[in-house]
Amino acid sequence: MHAQGLIVELNPLMRPLIEHSEWTFGLAKGATLVAAWGAMVWYAEHNRDFVRKVCLAGSIAYVAIWTIWFFSSM
Repeated sequence: MHAQGLIVELNPLMRPLIEHSEWTFGLAKGATLVAAWGAMVWYAEHNRDFVRKVCLAGSIAYVAIWTIWFFSSM
């Protein structure tokens, strides 16, 4: 959809990557997710309750930011 001009990346940090290539964008996004997952798995061995709370807070923040960006772009 990006290649056809139907969507625009609103994240200013990721926009240059998707404008360079959808593959570059996908690899960067995937690497970020894998790194975050690895960090959470490692730290959960020390403090599982904290990791659960951070995951919940991060998920809520992500949905809120995405929703705000989505509706403000309309």
